[in-house]
Amino acid sequence: MTTGVKKGSPSANMESPTARRAANPDAACVEDVIIRRPSCADIPGLALLFSEMQSHYGRPVPDAAATEAAMLACQSPVGAFDPRVLIAFVGKVTAGSLVMNVSFPAFELTRSLYIRDLYVANTMRRSGVGRALVRSAAQLALSEGFSALEWTTDSANVAARKMYEACGASQLDRTYYRLFQDSLSYAAS
Repeated sequence: MTTGVKKGSPSANMESPTARRAANPDAACVEDVIIRRPSCADIPGLALLFSEMQSHYGRPVPDAAATEAAMLACQSPVGAFDPRVLIAFVGKVTAGSLVMNVSFPAFELTRSLYIRDLYVANTMRRSGVGRALVRSAAQLALSEGFSALEWTTDSANVAARKMYEACGASQLDRTYYRLFQDSLSYAAS
């Protein structure tokens, strides 16, 4: 799946993407964002993006771990429950990624896609890359017969929440739980 997203139009040509900076030096304005599924050729760029993402969240990983994760992300889905991955490019730069897991059962015993992680490179924030990734994820969900596209974000992440709401997403009244590290061991005992 290759989805070119030119700001204001439904498609763009992958061979000749262009990017323009906005007059505001604090925010990039990307004219063309190319969204597609990753291939083996994307492993180095995706590994760099994954490494940046982990550092951004205060959980840096060795280069080998980022490369291994990129290799996994670049595998094409074969089974019904394999993850779906999309990557964003601005020019030749890997500008963002979106990793989705299949959830079942979802609404009326269907399958849905759950955005496990959406990350936009620091230099590409507020440029339309995140919206282009969400739009392409919604297109993928529709084309593959999923019933919904769902995700969570930190309540304090106002910028992400505004972007998601601008994409048409509705906030649900739910409480999110996680067993992690020590609590996972406690629950297992």
